[in-house]
Amino acid sequence: MAKKLVRSICEKGFSLLEVMIALTLFSIFIASYLVSQGYNVSDSALNEEQLMLQQLCELKLNELYMNPPKFINITSELKETKKFEESEFSNYEYTLEIKKITLPDFGQMFGQKGNAGEEAEQENEDNDYFNDANKGNRKSNVEKMVFDTLKKNIEKIIWQARITVTNKETKYSYALSTYLTNYNEQIQLQIGF
Repeated sequence: MAKKLVRSICEKGFSLLEVMIALTLFSIFIASYLVSQGYNVSDSALNEEQLMLQQLCELKLNELYMNPPKFINITSELKETKKFEESEFSNYEYTLEIKKITLPDFGQMFGQKGNAGEEAEQENEDNDYFNDANKGNRKSNVEKMVFDTLKKNIEKIIWQARITVTNKETKYSYALSTYLTNYNEQIQLQIGF
């Protein structure tokens, strides 16, 4: 009778192997769940930090738009690091960089030669449109003067600004760039021929 009772309990219950497999699967599931929750918490903290840095960058850019600096030659390579005045942002600092914009040579961008030398004359002779070498030289000289004047005007009135906000504790940083317009600069509207 005792043997029948033990046999019936073993047949109806779980074996040790089944219990061990179930515990192993459960522990793997719990471990993966806890690891993923840890990553979620750290990602949330990083996203919150990044949003704060972005908002502080936008705040400083808006202040720069409202109170633009004096555009003088000293400002052509300005780089300064300051702390935030507000006490709640005491562990943040920002770096302001302002510099003149530099443009490439427009003549080279549009495939024009900078000077009308022997190569330009040879091209003009080969091209039916420019049978007269002087006509081709005049056109390229006029275009070069227009491009040079345009380049000088743009470099006078447009400046680059970059704000980088850094958390001094975590060393995370975020940067935004923009262009500022110098409304006080006089541009050249006439091209001398």
